[in-house]
Amino acid sequence: MQAINILLIEDEDGDAGLVRYSLKFSGSEHQITWLKSLEALNRHLEIRDSAVDVILLDLNLPDSNGLETVFRCKSMARNTPIVVLTGHDDMDFSLRALEAGAQDYLIKNQLKAENLLRAIRYAMERHHLEQRLQQSEELMMAAIEGGDLGVWEWNLKDDSYYNSERLLENIGFGKDDPELPTTASQWMKQIHPDDQNAFHNALNDHLNNQTQRYQSEFRLQHKEGHWVWQFASGHVVSWDSDGKPERMVGIHQDISERKAMEEQLRTLAMHDPLTGLLNRRSFMNAMNSEYGRVKRYQGHAASILMLDIDHFKKVNDTYGHAMGDIFLKAFAITITDNLRENDIFGRLGGEEFAVLLPDTPLEGAIKVAEKVRASVEAMRVDADGKALGIATSVGVDELCATDSRPDGALARADTALYKAKQKGRNRVCQQIDAVNDTAMPSE
Repeated sequence: MQAINILLIEDEDGDAGLVRYSLKFSGSEHQITWLKSLEALNRHLEIRDSAVDVILLDLNLPDSNGLETVFRCKSMARNTPIVVLTGHDDMDFSLRALEAGAQDYLIKNQLKAENLLRAIRYAMERHHLEQRLQQSEELMMAAIEGGDLGVWEWNLKDDSYYNSERLLENIGFGKDDPELPTTASQWMKQIHPDDQNAFHNALNDHLNNQTQRYQSEFRLQHKEGHWVWQFASGHVVSWDSDGKPERMVGIHQDISERKAMEEQLRTLAMHDPLTGLLNRRSFMNAMNSEYGRVKRYQGHAASILMLDIDHFKKVNDTYGHAMGDIFLKAFAITITDNLRENDIFGRLGGEEFAVLLPDTPLEGAIKVAEKVRASVEAMRVDADGKALGIATSVGVDELCATDSRPDGALARADTALYKAKQKGRNRVCQQIDAVNDTAMPSE
């Protein structure tokens, strides 16, 4: 595997040493260049032509502070993904850093080798996908300008509709196919139900002279039943004696590949790459929404579980991080199997997980937590011929309308989790008392 070229911008010797130490023990092949300011970055980029795969960026530098650091770094190194290193354990601030152009963020006092390496690889992969998406959009515009597209024509008087062979091929029809739609109304019925409103709104806005050009993206049903994404653009070219639209012409293009990349980017942005669960950012967004429902609707209950794998460091130290990843994935699957479809499960970082239980009061959440704990205790993972078990400690609490912050229940559940750890692990606790006193299993 090719070595990762890393540019570390950090003015504090201690923090820089921590990053370099973490990378040293991450098991990755890498080359790291350490700079202490954005001015040093500017000089480095002027005299060096070697490619940089990723930038690890401290926000507070001698010549720049806060989010301005991200903006300035992004302007200097436009084609390089940025991972922010911050001392702020603040969700709003972290989201603003991502909006400013960072691909990911890591909290310094929670830095671990595996998390750092995963964030670096995630940032590189997502940046690569964004570049491919941008290239796809540029190619699409070039095709539109060059005319290398399918063509359609609609006679609004008799509803007759013509499509070039390019579109027909995209959705599985031949030009002499007896099942081929022949009117605009028939073609419009081929559009996905979820896209109908947006399609008709865009079309009607143009027909009512509210837009200069009609443009829409929608899914058309293939002859074999699946859906194919299309981009369509056009305009009215003739009107009748009453000034009503009479004929429209336009172009269309298959954009399925671009839509697939957009979906992949959305998935990467929302999910933990190892377990496939919601990442911290997405989970917090879901919890904020549920907190809003608890505040708005009297009697609406929701609870939260905080979970941590007991003695997980021992698993990593004994069997290696690859086996640790297998345990994390098995843990995620086991818990998912014990949740309802509308329950929300996320990985907050490392071996720390959380479950949001909508429409569930505290008493019901405790039952779910105990069910989850017992299932994890019964779980076994094969490691070098040995069936190994793990256990989990769970903290439980309920979202309250009186909370001043959306994450109030999360903080209380975290306190309860700490109590479960103190009481011997492998148990369920709430802030008031312990709910379960089962002992930690061995193998």
